[in-house]
Amino acid sequence: MSSPAPLPHVDLTAAQWQLLGELVAAALTDPSLSVDSVAAAAARGLDTRRFPTDAALLTWMKLIERSGDQLTATDLGAALHHRRLQESLELRLSEVVRYAAANESSVPQFARNVRRLADGSLSFADAMREPRRTA
Repeated sequence: MSSPAPLPHVDLTAAQWQLLGELVAAALTDPSLSVDSVAAAAARGLDTRRFPTDAALLTWMKLIERSGDQLTATDLGAALHHRRLQESLELRLSEVVRYAAANESSVPQFARNVRRLADGSLSFADAMREPRRTA
């Protein structure tokens, strides 16, 4: 069995990433079709002025698709959205670990536990008990 092809790197604007994320969460009726659709898109935080241009680009890139008056994310679009979320969370986790390491000299047991919790060698329950045992 061969491994899947790697996902391409995609540079989108914040509004385009937001539109893709909204369409991963749920289909949306094209706002250009009715006032109710415009209100629904605006309620989801989408910029309805940029919507036609962004939707056209994402459709051309095969990240979203149109079925009648509904727009939805494609499998590729969903995969890119989730990869972006994963990368963002990995970066945040690495920042937490770097923060703990920078403060290890002042609170060594806590910093070690944060690092072990982040790398999976310590469970959350054990991390919660650990400071009490060593205090």
